[in-house]
Amino acid sequence: ILGDLTNLEQQRFAPFKQTRDTVVTTDFVDAGVAGALVTVIIETSTVAANIHSMDEVTFKGPFSEEFEWVQFDQSHIGKSIPYFKGLDAHLLPGFHLLDTQGDEIIYVHFWSAGKGVDMSPHDHSLAPTKNAPAFTETHWVFNNGTGKGGMYDCDPTDRKKRTYITMQRGQDHGPFWAINEDTGMPRLRENGAIEFGFHGWQAGNDNEPQQSYDLVGAFEMNQVHSKV
Repeated sequence: ILGDLTNLEQQRFAPFKQTRDTVVTTDFVDAGVAGALVTVIIETSTVAANIHSMDEVTFKGPFSEEFEWVQFDQSHIGKSIPYFKGLDAHLLPGFHLLDTQGDEIIYVHFWSAGKGVDMSPHDHSLAPTKNAPAFTETHWVFNNGTGKGGMYDCDPTDRKKRTYITMQRGQDHGPFWAINEDTGMPRLRENGAIEFGFHGWQAGNDNEPQQSYDLVGAFEMNQVHSKV
């Protein structure tokens, strides 16, 4: 989330619009003198090879009662967007990680997409607010149901022309936002939002009879912490 893992030569963000594996096989990680804030995800021996029903994915621990899957078209995001009506996609409420001043560092939430689901091209162009500051966004893949799902980047002149970037379990991707070449900071729109091109997630398809879900974590970083 913040900082670099110096002994792995792993920077906070993957290369621009590229994927990388994040599996750590060393006995330790070292963040150097600057320190780091990291997310640790452990794949245990009980993790299933695939997800065929969202009932198979549950959250346990503090406040776990707040983490219940909602059909995307019934979520706070999807209710107002007719596009999501009837899509086999789900959203889980996220959580905000704040600094000691109460300002947001990052917002993390999770969603799933069944076979063939297009999570819609979008560009995060709404004006930011105190409770929803301007953010950069990366994704980490918990499961790729068909092995074919991934991010896409739309052609600036035609959203139907797309470059696809397949992502597998344990991978994240680098910036899809515009970067100020002089400062490394995100480039902002006039309304204060970060400048993204249209992009999205497209779940894959296969010939198997059962449903298989992509499960993805979205990491929305406050722009002040998003220097590349």
